[in-house]
Parts: sequence; structure tokens; C-alpha cells
Amino acid sequence: MSRAESVAVKRREPRAAPSSRARDRAPARTDAALRRGWKRHLEGWEPGLVAVFIAGSAAILAVPRSVEPAELPLPLADARALALARDADAARAREAELRGLDAEVRELGSAIRAFGLVDADADHTEAELLAARKRVLAAVGPALAQGDEAVLRLRAYQMSSFIREVRRFEATGEESDELRELGGNFLGLLRRSAWLGAAGPRGGVEARRVAMDGTVLGVLFKKRWGAISGIQRGAFALSLDEERALFKFLLSHPVGAARGAQDLAAPAAAAARVDPADEPPPGSTAAALRAAEARRAEEQYRLKKIDELAALDPSYPRHLARGVALYRLGRFAQSAEAFRSHLEQHPDGAHTLRAQNYLRAALERAREEQL
Repeated sequence: MSRAESVAVKRREPRAAPSSRARDRAPARTDAALRRGWKRHLEGWEPGLVAVFIAGSAAILAVPRSVEPAELPLPLADARALALARDADAARAREAELRGLDAEVRELGSAIRAFGLVDADADHTEAELLAARKRVLAAVGPALAQGDEAVLRLRAYQMSSFIREVRRFEATGEESDELRELGGNFLGLLRRSAWLGAAGPRGGVEARRVAMDGTVLGVLFKKRWGAISGIQRGAFALSLDEERALFKFLLSHPVGAARGAQDLAAPAAAAARVDPADEPPPGSTAAALRAAEARRAEEQYRLKKIDELAALDPSYPRHLARGVALYRLGRFAQSAEAFRSHLEQHPDGAHTLRAQNYLRAALERAREEQL
């Protein structure tokens, strides 16, 4: 037999039977293989379990729960639109300073300044205020005859001067004549409305830090200027985003006496001043009652502003906002009705889950009152 044939024969020979030791180990290898086969069905189970957990959590969070209505929805103004309006006013103010103004337009400006001085005088009479307003109205026609843009330049120039004088007051604590001319009793409005804060880091300096930013200051000035002159149409009207910026401030800084907003549109005939001697001592029952009354007045003020804003901006969630204010007033049944009205009008949307949670809280409080 050749060597090659011998090798071929060996290849065809059966393998020797396994030894007893090998037979003893065979079941172990089989069990391990079985376990490996079973585990392969669970490979990657950790990500799957996490996904199931997240889905379950989302389902739980989607179920409405009782949440105390605390967050009032605020209007959202387009920052870019506000910036464009500021830039346009700044350009008009520079043009007025460089080119000057027509005589008829300057007369209107002088009349508005004269009105401001009368309004700033705490001892002025109603007749004096009416006479000053009559002079303003008489100057409006000749000024507008020069074109809307000429009068817009006047308003922009006076607004720029007004904001400059407000910042000067913040820095020095002194009220200039020009601030009284352009703002009337503006500082009185700030004090009555609690829109002044301490200028020092620890409140150790006289309250002279104005609560509103430059945008709101400008919108306030335009609103007052339009009310005094009666020019509020077309290019002189506030844009929707300017209104939103103003209402955002008013809803965030409500006037407890519900008096400040009236002064914006129609300056008061007499400035009401608070005598510190009339204030009850801190911690007293009278002080607590006065604080509670002030909070109620603030929410009543908010309700009024919410309705005014919704009339200007239909996209504002009026019923949701009213529900929050009514809940704070303790009118839980009316609050629940407002939240229900919001959900009927907006079954899906950014505020839906919040409204559902608030509705449950209002219903629970309303039931507690009935028990």
C-alpha cells in the first residue's frame, strides 16, 4: 500500500469513542450552549427597557393632575419687530435734531410741554389742565398739515428726550424740568403704581430705579403723547407688538390701586399722594388686611388688562389667563369655568395640559367650598 493510500485509509477510519471523562463533560457543554441560545433572545434588552419606561412615564405625565394655577400666560412680543420700531424712532429723532422742525410742528411740541408742566403741578386746577389741553388740540391741525412724518419726528425727538431724562433721574434722584414737561407727573405715577425700586444693591438708596425697560418706557410715552394730542391713528398708532410689550409689563407689575393705567391714557387732574403716617404698623392685623385687599385689587386689575389685551390680540389665551386670576381671587367655580372654556376652544395646543391641570385644581377647591 502506498503512502498516499495509507493516509486515505486513515482518513476513512472511524474516530475512537470518547472516553468516560469526555462523556461526563458533554452535558455541561450542552447546557452552556442551551443557556447561550436562550440569552441571545435578550441581547440589547437594556435600551428596550429604557424605551418602555420612557413611554410609560409619558403616559403618566399626560394624565391631568391637580396643579395650583400660579403661572399667568404673558403676551409674546416679536423682539425683531420691536427693534425695528426703536430704530425707526431713533432715526426720526436724529433727523429732527439735525434738520430741525417746522414752526407749526414746534408749536405743537411747545403746547405738549406746557401741558406736562401743568399736569406735574400738584396744585393745578381742572380749568388750568383743560386750557393747556385746548392749546394742544389747537396746534394739532397746523402741525399735521406739514405731513405725518414731520409730526412723527417731533414725537420721536420728545420720546428720546423723555427716556434720557428718566435715566438721569435714576442716576441722580433729581427730577428735571424737561422730565416734567415731557412726562407730566410721571414720577407720581411710578410711586403710586409701585414701579420704583431701590437703586442700591441692598436697598439702602432712595427708590429711583424704574421698573420698565427702554422699550416699555417708549411705548408708555407714545401712549400718553397720543392721548394728550388726540393723534392715535395710522402711523401714530401703537403696533401690536408694542401693545404686547406694554401689556406684558402691566400684567407682571399690576397696579394695586387700579389707578395707574388710567393715568397713562388720561393724566389725573390731581395727584393722589400716600401719607406714610397713614400706613398701619408692619405685622398688625390692619397691615395684613390691607395687604390682602391690595392683592385682590391687583388681580382685579389683571382681569381688566387681560380683557383689554384679548380685544387687541385674539391669539392671547384670554380664558386661561382669566382662570388664573379668578383662582387667585378665590372664585374657584368661575375659575374652573374659564379653564373649561379655554379647553373647549383649544382642545390641543401649547397650554392644553396646563389648563387641564389647573381645571382639576379649581374643581377640587370649588368642591371643598361646597362641603
